[in-house]
Amino acid sequence: MTSSFCSVTSQPSFPRILLGIIIVLSLALAVRGIRDKSGAEIAEVNWLSVVKAFGATTIDIAGVWFLGFLIAMPVATILLGAALGYPNKLVLILSSIVAPVIVWAVLAEFALVAFPTGTIF
Repeated sequence: MTSSFCSVTSQPSFPRILLGIIIVLSLALAVRGIRDKSGAEIAEVNWLSVVKAFGATTIDIAGVWFLGFLIAMPVATILLGAALGYPNKLVLILSSIVAPVIVWAVLAEFALVAFPTGTIF
């Protein structure tokens, strides 16, 4: 009888490696973002923007689960950009639509990474 650990480790490692790299880079950006140019910590945090960004991320997670990657990611990216006050709405909307399609095309078609399709569609 094989354990569940053996079956987990036999899955392809590329998505896990990619996820690890994304997590490390995200943490590096978060640490860099809370410091100003001189290296001193920023004293004031706009908590409303933090709550909006957290809400957009939560909507994204639920959206990917129910609607799938290609539908949820553009919506979540637009919400996150609006929550963080991105000034150019046209660029935000266009990049929110084009970027997930390019990511999906490159990773799903060439690297054979499976993206969530959603439970509704």
